[in-house]
Amino acid sequence: MTTQHKYRGILTAIPTPLTSDYRVDVAPIASHIKRLADAGTDGVVPLGGTGEYTSLSAAERLSVVEASLEAGADRLHVIPGILSPGIGDAIDNARAFVKAGARALMVVTPYYFRPTQDGIVDYFKRFSDEVDADIILYEIPYRTGVSLHYETVDRLADMTRVVGIKACNPDLAQQMRAAELAKSKMAILTGEEDVMPLHVAMGAVGAVISSSNIVPKQWARVLKLAMNGQLAEAVELHATLRPLIDTIFAEPNPAPLKAAMDFLGWGVDGRVLAPMLPASAPLRERIATVIPPLLAREANYAD
Repeated sequence: MTTQHKYRGILTAIPTPLTSDYRVDVAPIASHIKRLADAGTDGVVPLGGTGEYTSLSAAERLSVVEASLEAGADRLHVIPGILSPGIGDAIDNARAFVKAGARALMVVTPYYFRPTQDGIVDYFKRFSDEVDADIILYEIPYRTGVSLHYETVDRLADMTRVVGIKACNPDLAQQMRAAELAKSKMAILTGEEDVMPLHVAMGAVGAVISSSNIVPKQWARVLKLAMNGQLAEAVELHATLRPLIDTIFAEPNPAPLKAAMDFLGWGVDGRVLAPMLPASAPLRERIATVIPPLLAREANYAD
């Protein structure tokens, strides 16, 4: 497996904290990124779906990126997400983020229009020509309705600034074909924490995930085991994280994650932006049961 990729390891998709009047609260971002950096996390991804990109204004998005870069750019990768449906908004946000200091961006496949594969290639080629940053593709067809053909992934690796892909395609055969063609050209990063060890076995060199906000060291251990070919051990440890995965995705992301961070007193309460709703009372009770033993085990992991 190649070791040349710049973007690899555990890249944590971080949530966007909100004030009591539902404005972005940048203060907790710094302390949380420091917490993740101290735990050895390789990078953070603000403004993905976990960061509620589509519910924020352009000014709010920029404030999150600026706070994230200020907090962590000297310690880990800070890779803002671009989840715009079309080219104009995507480029405008990307230029602002790059001007603020971002060196890499995670860019979702354009959605709503349901473009052809050639249309997707043209989109990313135009984006790449206009924005001076590394690009991590973000494929998540169950959200966008658009799936990248494995040959398209390979074409983008050859034609654009694309250096990686966050792969959230549940079609494992499609993911395997993409990895076979492109893993020497781009970093395959799984976005599916449910099956992370399997994606590593197929060629992934890291993960962009949400539950690593809570237990980053345990996720790093799962990845290390899988990368070292110790798949059985990785699967066994991964199974111990199942209660956490099931809990923070029991209701739409990121409400459960924010509720978990609120439970831990990390300065992120359970508020989410419309059309999302906060975690239900029963789920909060479940969080109070699931989180403590996992956090206790996290404390036992070496830095």
